[in-house]
Amino acid sequence: MYALSKTRIEANTAQALIDAHFGKGVEIRNFSELTDGMYNAAYLIELSEDQKLVLKIAPADHIKVLRYEKEIMRAEVEVLRLIHAQTDVPVPEVFAYDTSRQLIDHDYFLMSFVPGTGLHKLRAQLSAQEQQSIDFGIGEYLRQINQIQGPAFGYFAQPDRHFSAWREAFSSMLTDLLQDGVEAGVDLGVDPVDLLARLQPFLPLLDDVKIPSLVHWDCWDGNIFVDQQTQKITGILDCERALWGDPLMEVNFGAFGVQPALVRGYGVDLLSQPGGKERRVLYNIYLWLVMIIECTYRRYETQDQENWARMKLIEELQILQSL
Repeated sequence: MYALSKTRIEANTAQALIDAHFGKGVEIRNFSELTDGMYNAAYLIELSEDQKLVLKIAPADHIKVLRYEKEIMRAEVEVLRLIHAQTDVPVPEVFAYDTSRQLIDHDYFLMSFVPGTGLHKLRAQLSAQEQQSIDFGIGEYLRQINQIQGPAFGYFAQPDRHFSAWREAFSSMLTDLLQDGVEAGVDLGVDPVDLLARLQPFLPLLDDVKIPSLVHWDCWDGNIFVDQQTQKITGILDCERALWGDPLMEVNFGAFGVQPALVRGYGVDLLSQPGGKERRVLYNIYLWLVMIIECTYRRYETQDQENWARMKLIEELQILQSL
């Protein structure tokens, strides 16, 4: 998918990066772009010794990004390493991370290739029992991720925007996002000041969240890879949007529906906790706002995401009004 934030490179540039990190005797056999992502450019690199890597390249410095997207490549690298060290969750191994700008004028990193198929492409082909088994496994892995605790609340790689209270952190995230929309001239169909006023009575519910938990926040089916033959999860990807916050913010708990088997695997029904439903509505509103506003920044080729997210925002505001 096209996005303004993606950086295009040629195979000879990729070879220079491989030379620097793996030695000049290691040659690229095949080089191709992975197009499913919507922010960083990603490339599949097949090496001469049959090893497969993925190269991810950050946007150019002159590309304007949302405030929460600053330093998200560093977040992905550090979170991958953290999850790899502290859990059994299958995540790619980071081989190299370079912010020196000596070889190319972009931050980039190289990680292991995860085999398998995105669950969003595979789910319709699976039996109900197979889906439940996978969802149970996702719940188990998600719980392991969420059990990692951080020093404060906020986006992982933005320590200058960390807070001791989740209410403060989320309020700051929401205000920053709305400001991104204002600066880009995005018409949300609702005045940002009015929206903040409508959300304000529900924000005290966030005070129930006492522990800054690691939240993947983008663990939808497209970021979960599965072996088609064994139906085993081979990898959980794209943790660049990770933050220290409320585990209920994971999209698996209400953004795109809730799989009962996933909740069983997770071991706790977060939505049934006091204030859980209201907090989930706040998180959904934030997510739909992100999905609307980012379209202007990325300049996607179609308005499909924006139109869908606008519809979801309207629905969520109606739910909020009924609470």
